[in-house]
Amino acid sequence: MRQEPRELEPLSTILLDELTEDETVTLGELRDRLARRGFGLLMIVLALPTLIPVLPPGSAAFIGLLYILLSLQMLFGRDEPWLPARLSRFRLSARTIASLRTRGVPFLRRVERFSRPRPLLVDERVATRAVALVVLLLGIILLTPLPFLNTLPALAVMLMGIGLLNRDGVFIAAGLLITTGVLLIIGFGLGTLYALFNRLFGRGP
Repeated sequence: MRQEPRELEPLSTILLDELTEDETVTLGELRDRLARRGFGLLMIVLALPTLIPVLPPGSAAFIGLLYILLSLQMLFGRDEPWLPARLSRFRLSARTIASLRTRGVPFLRRVERFSRPRPLLVDERVATRAVALVVLLLGIILLTPLPFLNTLPALAVMLMGIGLLNRDGVFIAAGLLITTGVLLIIGFGLGTLYALFNRLFGRGP
């Protein structure tokens, strides 16, 4: 199928055009503008703000909820993202748009230079559902009160989003690898807390 010229543009160029400085935009409007690019681009857009290590209270949980919503739709085979009306009306602030333009887009441009179509080790539908399961898990992690775990899950989601869009198996694998690292960090942290709890409150011999 012949692609439209708009679909051949780099993601950073599309994002820069859609997020203009002189207007605000809702999640629903952004979803409508980017829907033809599928879930991958929306994953990237949602991941970019979460790359900031310290977010306003509740931001990580809100984005985690969106991760979960997108992942469930991917698992059920939807072609385009859908958002509930309440979330569709959520308006990105001028500060968020400015941050995406000045910090997110340049970062995305640097990443794009390394991505190109590379073979997937499994069928594309299987890869998409595997990514969906991982995004679901990362969304659940963002819903928890675990501190300082915004950046790595966001980076994993962004890499997998680029991998889905460009059919780049290396980027998908990189996202899965980072997710494994996140789970190891959480496991180590929980194990340390459990050992400390036992030492402080456990029964003696």
